[in-house]
Amino acid sequence: MTPVHVLVIFDCCSGDTEKLALAAAVGAVQARALIRMRRLTDSGEDVPECRDALARMRREYVPPAQSDVVWADAVLIGMNGSVAGVAKSPADATAYGRRVAMLTREIKDKS
Repeated sequence: MTPVHVLVIFDCCSGDTEKLALAAAVGAVQARALIRMRRLTDSGEDVPECRDALARMRREYVPPAQSDVVWADAVLIGMNGSVAGVAKSPADATAYGRRVAMLTREIKDKS
């Protein structure tokens, strides 16, 4: 089986888009892809209702690097409460991540 590398990048302060990005990553893993989760750095917002989530995400995720992009066969982006602008629920994000990983494998196998 051809290995597929999926980079999941997300922008989030409250944790909502993080959940969708994690669901998309689960879908990619279900399709036997290797994943990397990366969070875009925030501008240091101090939103009271997001303080705990921001502190946790700053500890748990590193920002994407050029080496991540070179490594990746596919990149999934989570922003503004969706993944790739289409998946707005965890179930949809999981299905989307799985589909992207499977289609990427098909493309790699043909080349």
